[in-house]
Amino acid sequence: MTTLTLPSWKFTISLDKFPRFNLEKAVCNHGFFMMAPNHWDPSTKTFSRPLRLDDSIRSALTFISQLPGEDNLVITVYGATILSSKDVGAIQSQVKRMLRLSDKDEQDVTYFHKLHPHAEAKGFGRLFRSPTLFEDVAKSLLLRFCPWKTSLDRAKALCDVQLKKVRMSKRKRANIGDFPSPRELASFREEELKKFGYTAGDLIKLAKQVVDGKIKFGSADEGYYSKLKINGAGPFTTNTIMMCIGHYHNIPIDTETLRHMKEFHGLNMRKRKKGPISVETKAKTQEFYKIYHPFESLAYWFELANSYEIKLGKTLGELLPSEYHHATGSKKC
Repeated sequence: MTTLTLPSWKFTISLDKFPRFNLEKAVCNHGFFMMAPNHWDPSTKTFSRPLRLDDSIRSALTFISQLPGEDNLVITVYGATILSSKDVGAIQSQVKRMLRLSDKDEQDVTYFHKLHPHAEAKGFGRLFRSPTLFEDVAKSLLLRFCPWKTSLDRAKALCDVQLKKVRMSKRKRANIGDFPSPRELASFREEELKKFGYTAGDLIKLAKQVVDGKIKFGSADEGYYSKLKINGAGPFTTNTIMMCIGHYHNIPIDTETLRHMKEFHGLNMRKRKKGPISVETKAKTQEFYKIYHPFESLAYWFELANSYEIKLGKTLGELLPSEYHHATGSKKC
């Protein structure tokens, strides 16, 4: 890991209310942790990425670590000798969202572990997510109809374009790109994302709808998001978004799900040659995990993550970034 010589500001987040919390387990369990601008260092077990300051415009490179036996997280913000209380609050809020450090999340983990002792034994229950719901939604759109490596490349490309635009502006020089905010992404031209195909238009339209107030991501109500019309978001994308919010009932089902159900459970649920996955196939998959209700998608994802680790011969937290594209069940990786 590169040693940074920039000025820094440190503070801690107490874990007194979350006695089972483990940073590596809370980060390295879902593909979003592998997508730029996120970075996990297996050697130091430290997570880092830029996080937005209170103005939602500036970003600061932030490192999160947990010393063995300590009941707090150490947050180190580089590039700042001092942060305002509002900046600290903004970073704390984003860290807590990513790692699901809330009373509700703790209650969910406790309930899920009672239903799934194997998941409890492995410390699985806090599914990693982004610092904002907007980023979760955008990354969910990046998962559609393409190999996992392409999703990784597209997330990095978005951060690279964001960095280029920051450097062209009058804002302070940045050394690492952040995931674009709605306002930043709304200013992108489709030509700048030409490798994204039709996904470019969907992403830019999403950002503009958020900026214009047509889509509001402040609600936690399941009904609001289940009815929300996001361009390009089918059932898989919608259920991925719901899982990120904290509603775990509906499993995000795609061809990877069909492969997993066949290889690990002997259920041969074929996909139609053309068109979406059938309602019958989705119902069979949901039925298989109903003993874990209302955490069907958590139980499914626990199995899927374990299957990747078995295939790779190491935990997800032990992977190097150069190995991330192998974290898939596809034979073409």
